[in-house]
Amino acid sequence: MSTVPVWARIFVFTMALAGCQWAMGRERSRHVERSPHAGAVESARSNARFQSQRARHWQADAHGNASMHRQGSMRGYRGGSGSYQASRQRDEAGNASRQRSVSLHGPGGAGVDRSGTASRGADGSVSAGRATTVTTRDGDHYAGSLVLADGRISYSGSCSDANGNPAPCRTR
Repeated sequence: MSTVPVWARIFVFTMALAGCQWAMGRERSRHVERSPHAGAVESARSNARFQSQRARHWQADAHGNASMHRQGSMRGYRGGSGSYQASRQRDEAGNASRQRSVSLHGPGGAGVDRSGTASRGADGSVSAGRATTVTTRDGDHYAGSLVLADGRISYSGSCSDANGNPAPCRTR
């Protein structure tokens, strides 16, 4: 006969069952492919609080050409979301470029979107650009851009209210 009281066995059984139910709400997956000149990694997660996916793909050849692409996204249970993408390329002549974008949005409508590019030529020339858009919960809007070309940096930005009318930009 067991020396463990019946109530203790019931408690342990109940906790084990509850743990199984909690764990059943989680899902994970991962997929990997690799070869000497290319590869891919993809993963996904899901549970009661959020869902997310990520992926990375790359390839290269013996001549010096290469490229890589990453992306991911997440969605929260309250409605917030975020995503990103990034890629890089290089060729055998020495040209290289990269692009990135990020997007974050809350459940109330506020959000930030940002994207950028940069490139370098085989001759050493460099150019880059970045664009940012911000929206507040009240609907106020900011859009700005920064550009680097021919060794000069230029900036432009504007703000508007929820109705689309021009508004002064706040510095803080």
